[in-house]
Amino acid sequence: MRLASPGVAMHCNRGAWSAVGSAAASLLVALAVVVATVARADEPPAFRQGLWQFDRTVGGQNLQTKSCTNPSEDMKRQDAILEKGGCKSSPSTRSGNAYTFTVDCAVTTPGSDPVNVRSTSVMTVESDSAYNVDITTTGAGISTQERLVARRVGDCAK
Repeated sequence: MRLASPGVAMHCNRGAWSAVGSAAASLLVALAVVVATVARADEPPAFRQGLWQFDRTVGGQNLQTKSCTNPSEDMKRQDAILEKGGCKSSPSTRSGNAYTFTVDCAVTTPGSDPVNVRSTSVMTVESDSAYNVDITTTGAGISTQERLVARRVGDCAK
């Protein structure tokens, strides 16, 4: 999984997990981060290319990144990565400007059995320049909540 894209920057508080479950917990958070930007069949409107600011909150930790990007294209790339990794996605449902979908993955860590992980995301689209995603991810007896606030803050530097 590629986690370097600004729309999927990761920050986690590993202190909240036991040493035994830290690898599974890290993968659980990584999956939540990737799922945060994935669009499904009933896709939201296209987002504008430009300088975007991503404010992410996971486990009480905040991370802010900025990047010149096109979130719509980032979402398509992340969707392909999940599918290639064997994850199963539900068709999204739309209610007004909210898009809800789930992704189920079997995550394997070295030396352990696969862990079934489910992530449910609700993306609320404000415009072609702003959206929020609320993500709940569960697996291995761990549940994480995440919020991503994405805003286009200008044009890219030339």
